[in-house]
Amino acid sequence: MFNLKSFFSSQEGKIFFIGVVLLFVYIAIIIASYVFSAENANVLLVMSVTNFFFGRAAGISYGYTTELSDGMILLMNMLVEFIMVLIIYPLFVLSWNKSLNIEVLKNFFTNVKIQREKYKDYFEKYGKYGLFLFVWFPFWMTGPVIGALIGFLIGIKHYTTILIVLSGTSLAIVIWTYFLKELMLALNQLSMNAPYIVLGLIIIVALVLKLMKNKKA
Repeated sequence: MFNLKSFFSSQEGKIFFIGVVLLFVYIAIIIASYVFSAENANVLLVMSVTNFFFGRAAGISYGYTTELSDGMILLMNMLVEFIMVLIIYPLFVLSWNKSLNIEVLKNFFTNVKIQREKYKDYFEKYGKYGLFLFVWFPFWMTGPVIGALIGFLIGIKHYTTILIVLSGTSLAIVIWTYFLKELMLALNQLSMNAPYIVLGLIIIVALVLKLMKNKKA
């Protein structure tokens, strides 16, 4: 039987609580943005949704199509990924321990277990360092949430897993942000539509990768 009080006193409960706090921070930023500029608030929302569905590279690219500042792009994309990790990770632990049945995430959790088996030898060999690289390395398209859940499955402690994943995620977002900025500045010399072209290509690649994963599953 799931006990709310014992959950929030546990490590995973505290992680979930931090995630909820960050979610409220995110909502507060969006609301404050609407007060000053509905257009800017809409941009932040679309960037967040783009990151959620197509990954950090797409979210960051969208930010540059709207000429957001580097700082705002970094902040909002980090917030989105931090919130996803800090909320979904504890729910996965509860599901794994049979304390809670989360039907809506069942297929996703199954996919995580498949990914864990796929990279089993790699994680057994490199452990915590492998997890950091798994989350950080830009071209694996693995995502911080899957990385965090695999961290749990290979036996890394909760706080250690979260620290590794959020550090790797932060570094990856910083690298993507400044890489894409330089790429778009270079491509702008060829076409003023460079940011939109880059965004389109990244979304197409993300969709193709998702379709390939679905076919393999």
